[in-house]
Amino acid sequence: MSLANKKIVLVVNDYDGRSLKAAEHLKNWCADEGVNVCEQVCRDCDLIVALGGDGTIIRAAHEYAGSEIPLLGVKFGRLGFLSGAPAEDLISAVRSSLKKEVQVEKRALLKVEAYAGDTLLGTHYALNEALIGRHTDSQVITTKLCINGHMIYQLSGDGIIVSTATGSTAYALSAGGPILSPESRAMALVPLASHTLISRAIVTAAKDTVRCHLSDSAHGGAILSIDGQVVIDNVYLERSNPAVSLPFTHIEACICNERWVSLVKTSSRLFFDTLATEFYRREA
Repeated sequence: MSLANKKIVLVVNDYDGRSLKAAEHLKNWCADEGVNVCEQVCRDCDLIVALGGDGTIIRAAHEYAGSEIPLLGVKFGRLGFLSGAPAEDLISAVRSSLKKEVQVEKRALLKVEAYAGDTLLGTHYALNEALIGRHTDSQVITTKLCINGHMIYQLSGDGIIVSTATGSTAYALSAGGPILSPESRAMALVPLASHTLISRAIVTAAKDTVRCHLSDSAHGGAILSIDGQVVIDNVYLERSNPAVSLPFTHIEACICNERWVSLVKTSSRLFFDTLATEFYRREA
C-alpha cells in the first residue's frame, strides 16, 4: 500500500530534545515516502502523531477531540499509558497506523459543566480527570457528592477527583482510586486527602450524572482543574480565567456521548501489557 499523499499532523514537546530530534527524523522519512506533514492544527489529516509524554498526548487530544482522527502517541516520557508505541518503533508505528494495521481505542471524555448557583460558567472536556481541589493558600474544603440527584456524602479534605477510565491510572490512582479498563465508560469518584476514616472511591455507570457541590465557606478557596490545567481559581479568579466573573459553586459531570478520542495502539503498547510492565513488574 502506497503512503503517497497521506497526511499527518505533528504535535511535539518542544522542551524535550529527544522529541524534537525524533520529529526531524519522522519528517525526513515522510518526505521519502511522499507523506505530507502539517505542524499546525489540521482537520483533514489521516493521523495525529504526538511525540512526548502523556502531557503532549493530552494536549493533542484536546485539540482534536471528537474529530475521529486516530491519535498515535509515541512515548518519550516515563510511564506513557496513553502512548501507542515506544520511541524506538516510531517509524514502523506511523507506517502501520497509516496502513490501518493497528488497534484504535475509542476513549471516553468527561463533560464537565461549572456553575455559580444557576449560572453556567463554562463547559469543559477531560480525557483524564476533573478536580475540585483546595487552593494552596486555602484551608480544607468541604464537598457534597450527589449521583443522579441522590446525596451520597459530604466530606472535608483537599477535594475530589472525577476520573474517566483513562484517567484511572493518573492522578486518581495516586489518590487511592481503582484501575479501570480504559475502554469502559465509567467514572471513578475519588476523595482527595479526606478527613475521615470511611471515605471510599465510587465507580459509576456510563449514564450516571455526578454533581459535586462546595459548601458556602469553601467557595473562595477552591479551584477547578481539567486534565491538570486550572480553568477556574476562586482565589485568583480573573487571573485564572478572564471570561469568568463569578466563583464556581458546583460542577456537573458525565461521560460525553458526542466527543471521544481515538487512540492508536500497537501490539507492544496494549493497556494490560503496559500495566504489568510499568507498574507491577517494575516494582516487584
